[in-house]
Amino acid sequence: MGLVKPIGSLERGLSKEGLVALAESDAEEVISSGQYDLLKVYVEMKRYEVYFSTVMEQIKSAALVLAQETGLKSFNYADAQVTNIKRSVFKFDRDPIWCKLHDDFEFLKGRIKLHEETLKKIEGEKESFIDEETGELIELIAPTEEVVETIMVRL
Repeated sequence: MGLVKPIGSLERGLSKEGLVALAESDAEEVISSGQYDLLKVYVEMKRYEVYFSTVMEQIKSAALVLAQETGLKSFNYADAQVTNIKRSVFKFDRDPIWCKLHDDFEFLKGRIKLHEETLKKIEGEKESFIDEETGELIELIAPTEEVVETIMVRL
């Protein structure tokens, strides 16, 4: 078995779940075979991920034209269900109330980020201080921290 199935060799009748199961099985076979440098395989597959997503995005508009030329709302093609969809995209930025709410939301997102940075600096479980503007006692509770190991690939 090769690392990646050539284009056109996947069984067309497979459902999405079937494709996922096949991919999981093939990945396990590659991992357990011991014949591949898995870090190199992962890096190369990241390259393909960028490549395929870019190719698909470029082809999508031309494929849309062909799908629309059928004149059908939904049809089967190459053992897949294709549906021509029309959806509404609303642009709210002309409404002043929406703009104010949106600005408030963006401001609050910034405040959350600043508060998160403050919470990360707490030594111990809690920290208390007096708010100089209100005189109120503010109690901050340190966040829990979970260390997750992963890799990042920059291309």
